[in-house]
Amino acid sequence: MRKFAFLIIFALSFGILANAQNRRINIDRVTNAVSQGVQSFTITDAQITEYANEYMQWMDRNNPLCKITDRDAGKRAVAERLAKIVSVIPTDLIQKYNLDIQAYFVVDVNAFAAPNGAIRVFAGLMELLTDDEILAVIGHEIGHIANNDSKDAFVRALRVSALREAAGSVSGTVSRLSDSQLGDLAESLANSRYSQAQEFEADAYGFNFLKKLEKNPNSMASALNVLLELQKEAGSPANSRYAQLFSSHPDLSARIDALNGKK
Repeated sequence: MRKFAFLIIFALSFGILANAQNRRINIDRVTNAVSQGVQSFTITDAQITEYANEYMQWMDRNNPLCKITDRDAGKRAVAERLAKIVSVIPTDLIQKYNLDIQAYFVVDVNAFAAPNGAIRVFAGLMELLTDDEILAVIGHEIGHIANNDSKDAFVRALRVSALREAAGSVSGTVSRLSDSQLGDLAESLANSRYSQAQEFEADAYGFNFLKKLEKNPNSMASALNVLLELQKEAGSPANSRYAQLFSSHPDLSARIDALNGKK
């Protein structure tokens, strides 16, 4: 297996890029996230969707999206592969969650879902997985949307970001966000993690998603196993650059065992 010195998170992760194919997601233009949350914080679903739409527009402007019309052969190949993979997803499911599934041309091994239905898969992750395993990852991320995990994470990020005052305004209106506010939100989202229960449920959703598509449901477990092998290659968590990430992340072995116990 090819070894990657990448950021490895199978959860929600956001950021801003640099240039070149070996680019990685990073957050260079963000402001410092506010450390204290707001106890009384309310925001409507409509507001969340509007903020998520604006956020993803900003993300897509600042990260290299792969398009099938791109002149760059590498980006075009990634886009064409992803388009083929997602072509089996039923139209009714796409419409139900307003799914917008695209790839970023970055080497990070990751994928994430936003509450407005946007899913982004990173080229670094795609390089490691089979088509069915990538479909499993996408199913997992759809699970986070369906279970409102992505929405909950977004609201938590709003609570601790500089955006909380605008988002929690009693007027109910949505203000246009500044670049620094979006960057602050990015940092808060990058520091967020799903709970163990949320990850187990999203794994189960991915498993059943594959079954409904008449794909091998074991691809959900095998995708996680790829990440587990990367964790092992990184060495002892205590001595690894991945220590903080894996220590705060639900145990991959337990998640794989739970999937292997499914019929």
